[in-house]
Amino acid sequence: MSDTHRTQFASIEKIPAALCLALCLASGFAHADDGALAREANAALAQKDYNSAFPKFLSLAQHGNATAQFNVGAFYINGQGVQKDEKRAYEWFAKSAAQGNAPALQILQSAAAKGNEDAKSELNKIQPKPASAPTLAQAPSPQAPAAPRDEKTLLTEANTALSQKDYNSAFPKFLALAQQGNAVAQFNVGAFYFNGQGVQKDEKQAYEWFAKSAAQGNARAIEVMQNAAAKQKETAAAKSVLVAPAPSTAAAAPRAASARQRESSGSGFTLGVSAGATSKITGVSNSSSFGLLAGYRFDPSWGVELAYNSLYRNANANTLLSATYPGTTGTFDLSSVSAVGQYIYSLGSNVSLIGNLGVHSSSYKLNSSGSGAKSGSSSGLVVGGKVQYDLTQSLGIRGGFDTYTESGGMTGNVTEIGIAVINRF
Repeated sequence: MSDTHRTQFASIEKIPAALCLALCLASGFAHADDGALAREANAALAQKDYNSAFPKFLSLAQHGNATAQFNVGAFYINGQGVQKDEKRAYEWFAKSAAQGNAPALQILQSAAAKGNEDAKSELNKIQPKPASAPTLAQAPSPQAPAAPRDEKTLLTEANTALSQKDYNSAFPKFLALAQQGNAVAQFNVGAFYFNGQGVQKDEKQAYEWFAKSAAQGNARAIEVMQNAAAKQKETAAAKSVLVAPAPSTAAAAPRAASARQRESSGSGFTLGVSAGATSKITGVSNSSSFGLLAGYRFDPSWGVELAYNSLYRNANANTLLSATYPGTTGTFDLSSVSAVGQYIYSLGSNVSLIGNLGVHSSSYKLNSSGSGAKSGSSSGLVVGGKVQYDLTQSLGIRGGFDTYTESGGMTGNVTEIGIAVINRF
């Protein structure tokens, strides 16, 4: 993450665990066994045991709990208990906001207003916008709506009418929601007035409703107002009601049309390629190396990895051979297959430290101009340490060392220093 980007999001870079905990304790759960799971999640969170808390909150979030969805977003954006991933963070904030969670909506709107494209995308999914004005005759303006109805029912009816392009039915429902303070509905009412859909076209009224929505932090309304002012195409009414955005105090957004059925909790397969150099060993020069890697992450902290490495290839072995067969020359090849367990420690951003410990089985071949070829094998431990930087959610660069201990054979201990490109899927 660049310094500029970090500065823009300083206000939400670390969402306090105490806030998440307080929010979670105040909410109910849809599944009968979620009460016990919520207590376990809150207990882990209170102890700052994020690795244990994350999968519990993720399970609750997948059951539809809005507060747990907010907390999963917080875990992802902070890189706590899971690899940092802003895109997934905003996806979970959007799911929470779609159920009326005001802090989640505020975070989305704030990030979108500061230019974050992921936040804008998720915000657009939960804020439907009417199509451009139809060529049909304009419908008359409806009468003022009756007393407020159940907001969730009214919201469902409004969205249903909107999806069917029944603007005459949709407008009064969104108007009722807008008058109750719903920022998304206020934006839609502005769009109805601006396009003349379901109501008489009235730009003055449109900009008044856009301004009300913008005052609650609605990113799309803010953009409409700012673009109108910047291009000097706004009406006098738009200029008179342009207001600075303020934090959202209440919102109820429609649920996204579709959502992922499964969400990774840090697990997944990895493939990679490596290149580097090996150290000198007795009588053999150092050599370039390359390898193929395949692994699996069980969770954000633990994984396994299999590797094939060509550690020495046509390495100069003249010194080794001349000690036994004076005047002869030759080369040395060494390849290894290894299996290691990995411990991954996140540093809280895109950087992780990785420790390797496992076993190897190596095969060597000594090619001599005077005595022919000699081959053999050895096995032993593999110990290594690496640093990985994640360029994206699925692509990372890793650098570090591995030491292969000798257990029989003639190679001695071998240390390889190199870099690898890792793809996670």
